[in-house]
Amino acid sequence: MSHIPVFSLEPSVICCDLCDLGHEVQKWEIAGAKALHIDVLDGAFAPSLPVGLDTFIQLSKRTKLPFDVHIMSLQNQWFIEQCLRMNPARICFQLEGEPDPFARIEQIRTAGVIPGLAMAPSTPLEDLMPYIDLIDFLLLMRIKPGYAGHADESVQFDLDKRIQDARVMLDSTKSGRDLVIDGRVTFEDVSRLRGLGATVFVGGSRSLFSSEDYSTNYAKMLRHYVEGQR
Repeated sequence: MSHIPVFSLEPSVICCDLCDLGHEVQKWEIAGAKALHIDVLDGAFAPSLPVGLDTFIQLSKRTKLPFDVHIMSLQNQWFIEQCLRMNPARICFQLEGEPDPFARIEQIRTAGVIPGLAMAPSTPLEDLMPYIDLIDFLLLMRIKPGYAGHADESVQFDLDKRIQDARVMLDSTKSGRDLVIDGRVTFEDVSRLRGLGATVFVGGSRSLFSSEDYSTNYAKMLRHYVEGQR
């Protein structure tokens, strides 16, 4: 099997058994996961607050897996400061909730953490252009932030062109930057969207958590990831 980057298939920690997070993370380590996706929500920007910051900070001390943090907040400066206590590898924040993205990107990079931006499905890709040279990765949501548990929230299925356009934009100034897809990602999505230019996939209830056998789920998603590289 070809080399798999550290940031490639990321279990979404908020999909774990939240009463047994330490054991859950151990299961992902055994399954072969190389990084964990950490969703930090403030309950205001997005109507959800599944896990508190202190829980994530404590969890970071119990695993060597790198944290890829996704902040969904209206108070990004404060949340970035707190998330740095997790010793994360990467941090991105929602572009829609930040009045000064330049300052927040600089805040992340100055702390020695890889900075990125996240965009909701309805946000035009053109809004990314002022910051394209300053970020090291881009996360595209398939559903509105904070609505993963809402059964009536539809997934953006017409994602193909958006991924292709985003890939062109990222590569226009610097090649090799990650394009992350987040929101009800299925096994089949991985191979198809990988072929279009996506490089990282956040796995939740439709894939990595589709059964309690995390090792089998991860191996299946990994096969689709490799298929998309061909």
